[in-house]
Amino acid sequence: MKLRQNARELVLLDISGVGILLGEVRYNKQTETVVFALEKSAFFDLYFPCVVNFDPQRGPVVQPHVVNAMTTSSIRIQRNRVNFFVLSQDIAPSLKAQYVDIMNQVMGFQNRPSEPEPQKQHSGLKSGPKIVDLITLKGKKEDSKDRK
Repeated sequence: MKLRQNARELVLLDISGVGILLGEVRYNKQTETVVFALEKSAFFDLYFPCVVNFDPQRGPVVQPHVVNAMTTSSIRIQRNRVNFFVLSQDIAPSLKAQYVDIMNQVMGFQNRPSEPEPQKQHSGLKSGPKIVDLITLKGKKEDSKDRK
């Protein structure tokens, strides 16, 4: 069975020769954490990388990286090229908002990065746990025995 990347987190990375990028790192939450993916693995994938520049009038500005015009999936980054990284909870809210706006415009995503996707409801099936009252069930069995 192949392990799938079923978790994602927005990270800010400084990569040698490229600059500061903002994007999603995806990983398998059953076998690793985002920190493991960034610190221990030799390579990791960065989805929809955006460049972070500083404009003196507007402050930090997030723009899609040119590589997004050439690929629809991700770029693979060699771990030893990463100078530092910042996890989602420590990234400035203005940068996150700009990234989400770009994702909505370019990709048409409705979910924010690093938030769980809503559970899909199956049509015709009730979701949630089914609770069986054992006392009522026992009473039904006794009633059926009495009728015989």
